[in-house]
Amino acid sequence: MDKNSIVNLDVYYESLSHDSRNFIKLQLVPTWNDLVGFMNLTLIPFGKATFTPNGDSWDFTCQNGPDECDGNILHSCVLKYTEDSTIRLNYINCLMKNPGEGEACGASVGQSYAPSIKECYEGEEGKALLKAYGDETLSLDPALTSVPWLVFDGEWNEMSQWNGFFALKSEVCNHLTDPFWTRNRLLSPADNWLSCFISRQTERN
Repeated sequence: MDKNSIVNLDVYYESLSHDSRNFIKLQLVPTWNDLVGFMNLTLIPFGKATFTPNGDSWDFTCQNGPDECDGNILHSCVLKYTEDSTIRLNYINCLMKNPGEGEACGASVGQSYAPSIKECYEGEEGKALLKAYGDETLSLDPALTSVPWLVFDGEWNEMSQWNGFFALKSEVCNHLTDPFWTRNRLLSPADNWLSCFISRQTERN
């Protein structure tokens, strides 16, 4: 496994998946807060859904029913129109706990819901975004078989999947080797590298 100074993590998930919700809340958000300087995070809200053309639009079928399809569309719009990475993740985390509450969750994290996200969600743009996420998800090799599906640095393997699901911070750290003394930004008040180091040592013990 190649070691890096930045870990690229792609999380394929579903908006009403219990496992996705728990992973985002209990693993992804805390890890991001501690190691934000060492991660590039991409969220892909599609999972085991399917789609079929309907004229110039798309119809979706989702594992947890029509409400999940609506949620995936809303998430797609939030991901496009929320520029700040931390606000974006907190917005998604709020929506996982409060499905459909786009305006309230936006207000809680300091992101405007209207007009951009609202119009995207209520119009055809959101469906087009979700279809694109579907194309990406369906092109995975190996194919997605569960959610959340975790891809580190462009490659999926079973060990990283399960390590990441249960101990994400440790797994992110396993992909990092750049010494803290060579990069000034590691010497931040958050003590990110120390947090990473401690996590790795605890896991080994």
